[in-house]
Amino acid sequence: MSATAPHTATSSSPAALLAIALLVVAAVFAPGVRGGFLFDDFPNLVDNPALRALSWATLGAQWHEVLFSSQASDFARPLAMASFMLDRLLFDWHPLGWKLHSLLWHLLNTVLVALLARRWLALALPGRDHATAAVLLALAWATLPLQVSSVLYVVQRMELMAATAVLLGLLAYHRGREGLNAGDARGWAWLVGAGGIALAGVGAKESAALFFAYVLVAEATLYRFDTANPRDARWLRGMAIAGALGALALAIGLAPAYFSSEAYAVRDYGAAERLLSQPGALWHYVGWVLLPRESTMVFYYDDWPVAQTLAHPMGAVLPLLAGLVAASAALALRRSQPGLAAGVLFFLAGHLITSSYLPLEPVFEHRNYLPAFGLLFAAAALLRQTPPAAARALPWALGAWLLLSAGQALLRAGHWGSPVRLAELHAERAPGSPRACYDRALLYTVASGFDPTHPAFVAADRELARCAALPRGSLLPAQAGVILHSRGGTGQVGLWWQKLEAGVRDPMFPASATALTTLARCRLEQRCPIDDAPLQRVAERTAALRSAPSEVHRAMGDLHWRVFGDLDAAEAAYRRGINNEGQTEYASRFALLALLTEQCRVHEATELISTLAELDMPEGERQSVRMLEDEARHCTPHSAEHRNQGASVVPRL
Repeated sequence: MSATAPHTATSSSPAALLAIALLVVAAVFAPGVRGGFLFDDFPNLVDNPALRALSWATLGAQWHEVLFSSQASDFARPLAMASFMLDRLLFDWHPLGWKLHSLLWHLLNTVLVALLARRWLALALPGRDHATAAVLLALAWATLPLQVSSVLYVVQRMELMAATAVLLGLLAYHRGREGLNAGDARGWAWLVGAGGIALAGVGAKESAALFFAYVLVAEATLYRFDTANPRDARWLRGMAIAGALGALALAIGLAPAYFSSEAYAVRDYGAAERLLSQPGALWHYVGWVLLPRESTMVFYYDDWPVAQTLAHPMGAVLPLLAGLVAASAALALRRSQPGLAAGVLFFLAGHLITSSYLPLEPVFEHRNYLPAFGLLFAAAALLRQTPPAAARALPWALGAWLLLSAGQALLRAGHWGSPVRLAELHAERAPGSPRACYDRALLYTVASGFDPTHPAFVAADRELARCAALPRGSLLPAQAGVILHSRGGTGQVGLWWQKLEAGVRDPMFPASATALTTLARCRLEQRCPIDDAPLQRVAERTAALRSAPSEVHRAMGDLHWRVFGDLDAAEAAYRRGINNEGQTEYASRFALLALLTEQCRVHEATELISTLAELDMPEGERQSVRMLEDEARHCTPHSAEHRNQGASVVPRL
């Protein structure tokens, strides 16, 4: 008997219902598209040099550089960057257009979720039409308050696009399985194509690779490896076993590297602590999906308590046991309740990457963008089997839940539409979050205009002091305090310099690295009237740090060269940056080349040019290298002495 049930006719109009659902989704998110860029939008998009330099005139020469300019991953995510490139060209830096673009992807995914839900419900509960249920499920998924941050947080379009690839792949896979169930060998072409779609989606974000885990879940629960030709079934089982064993071997093989201290050098916890914290995080995710409360979603979770042991208050004993029971029950019920089993296992499969030993932060909302479908699908499969005695009350209960959930999503989208209100809300709801605190302090800083007599200036200073005192904080508050009081011309700047100098120590986490590079850039670009003496002490303290990333050493090198006039210290900083860079990176090497050329050290410059020639660099950077090469070739000691005399006086920007 075929595992795929035929679709029965229906007198309703699923297309019209779906159109109404899309209008509802658009209306729910509409208040939020007026908001601004946020958090990781800045390093990945707004401050991305390749995107900033992009224009219609330079598109032909720069498109390749933009596609591979993402800092979010070693895989560069070129598909997602292509969409951001389009935004930059069409909307410049107006976030409204960027957010509307993301909303379009979400609407497309809503359609795909409805299509997939209808097909999978037909497998779990054959003989019935599920068109209306599928649309309502998609509407419930699309209007979860949890989804607001995934859609309106621009950089997470990466997640939206990866989900699109997964959903398209699953629909193509279903088409192929229908072919195999009918004895049509062309079904294999659809299966191969489905995998190709998913692999292409990795170009948006690596989470698209979870497609293969979702397929395994669907085969184990819904398709059951059942085909018209027994040989096809054997091939499917063999590939599933081989894929699962291969993934397990890969996970085991990579584990030693990720359990090392080097892998977690930018975190204040290790792989073991992160794994212990994930069962509790998963159950929080379940609550956010099935019992959505907008008030519990604060976006910033950098103060999330990381479990140190199983006995820790946030330890994994109870959440882990409850999770094992849920997973075991789902496996045991995969034949009698295939829809329930498929949904639960789909949710768990969706967290195989983000809840692993990888050095990621413990919690983020957008990790549930597609996995949330699994929990709602499990609930829908159960509710579709409601006894007749309770069937009359079911529509009212579901309507109330859907109205409550969508209403909270609308409320949350409204908050996201106002950057000021959003920052205030995050700080109020997450008083222990350094990021939320810093966001609010920046708002006050901007509002003050750096006028010490303005009430917002006092509020900014007070909030920065609170941020600096928070556990798991960074140098960002001290850096902002230095700039605030330097530009305001107050005598309190010395206190902030003391905080900043004391905070320059190992280990240096990403936020602190950002603080130092921002401070250096502000001085180099002559935007901040900063005292050079304490700044030089900070640069000297940084030289002793083993954990400072290459961009920090490079920024300190620029200060030593352009501001302090200490060329030896600048060279040492650039060489430390080179030591901390990967073999394929070139930024610190390029900075050192400029310094060597400035000093007419032709032989050393020529050797470094040979090294740079072997690296993959954008054409614009290659042209700069060629210019330096030409400059080195015509360099004379007299010109070098002349340039070096002016190096400490005239910043070269």
